[in-house]
Amino acid sequence: MGKVYVLDTETKGTGANVVPLDKVVRPPAEREPAERPPRRAKPARAGEPRARSPKPAERERTATALPPGHVRKQATGELGKVLAVDARAGTVTVRWLRSGASSTVPLSSVARR
Repeated sequence: MGKVYVLDTETKGTGANVVPLDKVVRPPAEREPAERPPRRAKPARAGEPRARSPKPAERERTATALPPGHVRKQATGELGKVLAVDARAGTVTVRWLRSGASSTVPLSSVARR
């Protein structure tokens, strides 16, 4: 009786080889142990405090130079283009770039940084 051949696909890349079955099948002692999924943490008991997860890393904020006629909202950092300034009332009309909406805000709530 002839040998039985199988397609060996354990090679890296796109190549695969046709090899005899007895070269692919290994005895149980030589096989690599199967990987186990990581264990889940045990649920906390009623009297024990829960372990807190670490705080997420705070994103570093960087402010670049703004083009002429643009301001940044101090509360959120949103950018906007100045449409009009009313010095007497202390307000500025700004078209916000993210939403496209225009609003009149106090001069103290925007900055040129």
